[in-house]
Amino acid sequence: MELHDPAELGISSARLADAAALLDRQFAAGLTPTAVALVARHGKLVWTHAVGDARPDGPPVTIDSVFPIASLGKPMTAAVVMALVERGMIGLCESASLTLPELADDHADVLVHHLLTHTSGWHDDDHVAAREAKLAEAIATIPDGTDPLTHIMLWPGWGVSRRRGVGEINQYCNFNYSLLGEIGRRVTGGTLDAAMRRYLFEPLGMNSSAVIVGDDLRPRLIERPPGIPLGPDYPDSPISTNDPLWEASDDGASGVHASAPDYARFLQLFIDEGMAGDTRVLSRDSVRVMTTNQIPGLAVELGELSMSEASWGFGFGVTGFEAWKKFGGGLSSPRTIRHGGAGGMDGWADPDTGVVGVCFEVLTEATPDGLPVSWAAHRFQDVVNASITPGVTPGVRPQA
Repeated sequence: MELHDPAELGISSARLADAAALLDRQFAAGLTPTAVALVARHGKLVWTHAVGDARPDGPPVTIDSVFPIASLGKPMTAAVVMALVERGMIGLCESASLTLPELADDHADVLVHHLLTHTSGWHDDDHVAAREAKLAEAIATIPDGTDPLTHIMLWPGWGVSRRRGVGEINQYCNFNYSLLGEIGRRVTGGTLDAAMRRYLFEPLGMNSSAVIVGDDLRPRLIERPPGIPLGPDYPDSPISTNDPLWEASDDGASGVHASAPDYARFLQLFIDEGMAGDTRVLSRDSVRVMTTNQIPGLAVELGELSMSEASWGFGFGVTGFEAWKKFGGGLSSPRTIRHGGAGGMDGWADPDTGVVGVCFEVLTEATPDGLPVSWAAHRFQDVVNASITPGVTPGVRPQA
């Protein structure tokens, strides 16, 4: 992506310098050994910053380095699901058990819609416990030709009970998106990686992205320091993102690897209402349901945090919504969409201002007392939002 003059697009260079200083302070304090970030407006890149090393022994990280982006892949999985919905291969209001008969006995009431909005009733803690309890058995039962990590993510979960009924509450759970990835594999007859390449990566020109990492991207893939497999949120994770198992994972919840510019291209798709240049990637209706609240009035529980009303589309949180501002972006407009990822990943898009922001960090220290888990990303997002100068008309959206 070519760099453009921030002033021409209504962005203050001085405020962007504050964003760079924020990341530099975190690096100097030992909170991150590696960070990259960018800002784009109206589809044009206006600022990038990189600090630290791509690996513990070097070389320096660059804006084109490839990161395991953890849960930032969930909106991509949702986008693939919507591409399949548009082609009549999946129904949003159909039972997930139509494609996944393993769910038929006890979970036939779970619809694809419930998986997309984290309203299935499953609780993430229960699935983490099931994986830990059955890890050895899961490893011993990996079928021939099956991605090991995806099997480890899915197989222990088939028998996990749900704490709530469907549609009762918004409870974030990785298993929902692991199931969506499996649905994508079964209806296409291939890997999720292949489906993402066909429906997202190729039409968007995302040449530095993959679910299953190949030899072309591996030289640019960052490595986390020893002992920091997924950052302070997952100190006891048995599998590091440096592990070849992770690089080969085809998981829909956390398997994507991407560069920051590629993730910006993906986010821009939702500002441009499903268009990539002259190519329609998603329909306007798919963009609408992904980026607007699909569960109004429903309460949310996320770890120890609970709120009276969630604001969740398909794959994205609509984080400009007032109740969700504690998750990030206190200066965001009401239609801002966002997702974060374990270990320091964050990306958002604001249709009202035309701004896209991406920040990939490797956080190595526990969250400072009194701050939310995503405190670093929240601060970065607020600095970027404050850099927008008034009087610049948002770009005209395509009408194709």
